[in-house]
Amino acid sequence: MSNILVLGHQNPDNDAIMSAVMFAQLKNALNDGNTYEPCRLGPLPKETALVLEKWGIAEPRLIEGIEPAAEGEERQQIILTDHNESGQSVPGRENASVIGLVDHHRIGDFETAQPPFVVVLPWGSSCTVISYLFDAYGIEPTDAQVACLLAAMMTDTVMLKSPTTTDVDRRFAARWGERLGVDPVEYGKEIFKSRGSGDFTPEQMVTRDIKRFTVDGKDLFIGQYETVDGAAALKELPAIREAMEAYRVEHDAAGVVLLITDILEEGSQVLLMGDTEAAQRGLGIADEPEGVWMPGVLSRKKQVAAPIIAAGN
Repeated sequence: MSNILVLGHQNPDNDAIMSAVMFAQLKNALNDGNTYEPCRLGPLPKETALVLEKWGIAEPRLIEGIEPAAEGEERQQIILTDHNESGQSVPGRENASVIGLVDHHRIGDFETAQPPFVVVLPWGSSCTVISYLFDAYGIEPTDAQVACLLAAMMTDTVMLKSPTTTDVDRRFAARWGERLGVDPVEYGKEIFKSRGSGDFTPEQMVTRDIKRFTVDGKDLFIGQYETVDGAAALKELPAIREAMEAYRVEHDAAGVVLLITDILEEGSQVLLMGDTEAAQRGLGIADEPEGVWMPGVLSRKKQVAAPIIAAGN
């Protein structure tokens, strides 16, 4: 019997945390002889903490990394959710045995020693994929699990507005909303509002949801700060730019791209810092001091990271 860690990505967002917690609970319900422990690789988002607290679900344990196994002992087994690229994953991942992956992103530098359990589907949220897995295994989720799954689906699809949203996301959202007696979009609005538009410092706007990508052989970080009041966030523009540069220097990266995504206005102000030539080519924008407003841009994965990576290659 092993204790297997289930991990979302660094700088976790709602979907990263909820997918780890929900998949661990699903695996534990299957009783395969192992225990599955959800862990996190960074601070708990406010909206996630509120939902977990409301439904009486313990916060996942914070871990800093995976240490090498002692001589004669087996490596720590882990399952990844909501990511697969090593630059976004747990430090020391090379010391672990990756035995599973549940994700909705492109496959990056994902390599395992043994055949893993892998479910990667092009849907709007990793929690949509896990909703599907509850059905596939014949396990009916509890109301608490449905609330967590729906919360993550609504934030990751930006209340079903993101271009990454699929009919599968919409079907599960409608089903889970009916189960809870709520309108999914209104439920999503309450989740977003629970973040508080003025609760984040410029440093937190930059770092709370940021991912590392290798573009044209260079490290490029792409962050996203979602808010219901983009204008208020942009009043902190000079401090945000300082925080972007500090993060770039601290992590020895070539550049940083930050999306200030206004959910109600349905678009993003895109800020660039450092060497962002590939980003400028991919997005078709220049590095303007005040940033560039890109209407309709809500998805980092599909509308920002994908064209930047393509331009870099």
